[in-house]
Amino acid sequence: MLRGLRRWVTGWATDAGMWMAPQLSAAAVDRIGHWIGRCGGHLPLLVGAVADNMRAAGVYSPAAVRDYFVQVGIHLAGALHALRSAGARSAHDRGFELAELARARIELDASVGRLGEVAATGGVILVGPHIANYLLGLARLNQEIPLTVYLRHSKDPRRQEAKRRWCRAAGVEWICEPPDVGSALGRLGPMAAALRNNRALFITPDLPQKRGQGVPVDLFGRRICLPAGPAWLALRTRAPMYLLLAEVRDQGQRLIVHGPFEHLGASSGRAERRTEVQRRMQWFAAKLERFLREQTPLWYLWGDKRWTRLFHGDRRYVSLPRPDRSPARPAAVAYAHYPH
Repeated sequence: MLRGLRRWVTGWATDAGMWMAPQLSAAAVDRIGHWIGRCGGHLPLLVGAVADNMRAAGVYSPAAVRDYFVQVGIHLAGALHALRSAGARSAHDRGFELAELARARIELDASVGRLGEVAATGGVILVGPHIANYLLGLARLNQEIPLTVYLRHSKDPRRQEAKRRWCRAAGVEWICEPPDVGSALGRLGPMAAALRNNRALFITPDLPQKRGQGVPVDLFGRRICLPAGPAWLALRTRAPMYLLLAEVRDQGQRLIVHGPFEHLGASSGRAERRTEVQRRMQWFAAKLERFLREQTPLWYLWGDKRWTRLFHGDRRYVSLPRPDRSPARPAAVAYAHYPH
């Protein structure tokens, strides 16, 4: 019943956002985001779930929880800005306003320019976690590097329509196929085609898989599984694999690119290929863990149900017992509070 209620609320909120956003001013959207950020931090069940997951990861602090909800508000405001632009009357207005907003709020590190130079000569695979306000961040990145985004298919047609509108407003190409279309390797075909067209293919592999359904990696002292698709694609296409992260900058963000993953071992046999896949995804997991320690509030998935199950020791997702839940963290990579 709880799952059904959550789906109903999500569907209702999506419908309301698509209907309401085109009628709002940009200032009104920002006020709504600020209000959501403030109210979210006063919902005991939600705050408790997020705080508990942060404690389980060893990155908890009151400031991190508070700032997480600020970032959630910013993220939802970014979604409304995208839907607002998608609802504009002319194609020029649809792209112009969101582009200007992205330039004003998303700063690009010099590493983005270096990625662009590589992408101009061939496709690249760009992996990254679900960073808060990634809708605006990817719109900004697409202004510099031709971007194709892999989006997970939603059974809810309203959420699919919301994704389509965002892509139209941001000007990004997208791939979004139902999971029952072809084999797992066959579904890599459209992604490989994007790489052949010198696109930067963006994938978010930070969703835990049930044991035996992904590639095993170590994260926060646990043995978990992450999707293997990006690493398999890198092996099959020989496309370089990079990582997109971000940090808080004043009222916005700065995007930073890491990589490429440089290990190119033998991959002629099945065992060797599996090892290469695991190495690439462990590289991602190690970077993800450091990001979650340094920029704790920027990860949108602190309240995600799969991560909640994992952090609570669900044996379907984690193959090691939960470590000590002490909030202590290495001082060198502890989250630092930024003023808002």
